[in-house]
Amino acid sequence: KYYEESILTHLSATFAASLITFPSRKRMEQLQIWVRNLETKKEIRKKISRLIQELDPLIWQQKTESIASAVISHPWFRETTDIYSYVDCHGETGTTKIIEEAWRLGKNVWVPKVIGAEMIFCHISSIQELRPGAYGILEPETDWISEGTEGLMIIPGVAFDSSFHRIGYGGGYYDRYLAAHPRLRTMAIAFDFQIFQQIPHETHDIQPEVLITETKICQREYYEE
Repeated sequence: KYYEESILTHLSATFAASLITFPSRKRMEQLQIWVRNLETKKEIRKKISRLIQELDPLIWQQKTESIASAVISHPWFRETTDIYSYVDCHGETGTTKIIEEAWRLGKNVWVPKVIGAEMIFCHISSIQELRPGAYGILEPETDWISEGTEGLMIIPGVAFDSSFHRIGYGGGYYDRYLAAHPRLRTMAIAFDFQIFQQIPHETHDIQPEVLITETKICQREYYEE
């Protein structure tokens, strides 16, 4: 939602350029499917945004507590020394309890900071080290940047499906960061109403290994060749 206008402008230019450069029927069909997927993603983002806005604060708190409890009791959380977590805003699933438990257990906590088209993760030891940054989201003031070599990444998202595909907010920050830091384990958290049977996705989209809602814990099965 934060990137909608710039993303649409970019896509319009990309679409027009593609029509000129790749006029084949196959390419046209691929572009048409791509545009339909983008429109569907836009509709899903609007739907989830509305549901979050309508969520009673008490219900939000109860759902968030259930999710946080599942996260901090998960073996991956208990075993790791480094937690990478977003700082929730605009009604997202809350992460405060997760971050505070990580500190209590002596873990390193890294939170995201956006610099242009890049996202980095910086170390914090207190909520007081956060200040409003890009899009009004709280970001770290510190300059201790993680190398992203190991740890557990807590991933936000607008929507997910039964195959662990994810719709983010449109900027591609997590896709790019995780593609560049493949050793990080990934755990997405969301409310039940954010889970769909199937959502549009691209081949470059990152799929979390674990997906936790207030009622279920799902782990993706995959095979290494």
